[in-house]
Amino acid sequence: MRIALLLPALLGGCSYGLQSDIVNARAEIVELKRKIPPESPLWIFEGPDKFDSFVPDYDAGVPDFLYHHLLRRLHTMTDEEVDGMVKGEFDLDECSRDPHLFRGKVWRVHGVIGELHAEQVTDPKHPVRLAHAGVFFDDSTRPFLFHVVHKPEVLTLRQDVVETRAIFVKWIEYKSRSGKIVTAPFFIGKTLRRYL
Repeated sequence: MRIALLLPALLGGCSYGLQSDIVNARAEIVELKRKIPPESPLWIFEGPDKFDSFVPDYDAGVPDFLYHHLLRRLHTMTDEEVDGMVKGEFDLDECSRDPHLFRGKVWRVHGVIGELHAEQVTDPKHPVRLAHAGVFFDDSTRPFLFHVVHKPEVLTLRQDVVETRAIFVKWIEYKSRSGKIVTAPFFIGKTLRRYL
């Protein structure tokens, strides 16, 4: 009888602890949003608020505050500013071995466009209303996931080769339409254009 009375009390204590952890995490994210001024760098590499700690590889999410910050900053940058940040051609194999060396830097990536669609930006106050998301494939048919700020020109899927200069955010693992588990790098950029 005593065990039956203690069990709900113990479970209630566990849920209270979990609930307070969730509330604390949300409060930290809200506080971090306030700390990221619009003129801050595209990616914060150092300090207690460095972005790397908020983007674990191989899960499907990017925190909203980080996603919105990147879209906002890229929206205000000129193409020349983005081009000036490019570190070179993206090396998929090297990045898979050590993502930290690539994360938060702008890379040149290209491939055959496989899919493209618009996604609503959830923040109603955000200057970017739609992000243009999709996937393209390299010569070895390995996928690259991307979101870009500006709507691309008309493209022919599975035919046109496209390029973006975009920031590598993280590796994402997801289930494809065929049910296969796929791992792909995820980029956020300003524009997507035909590769010449």
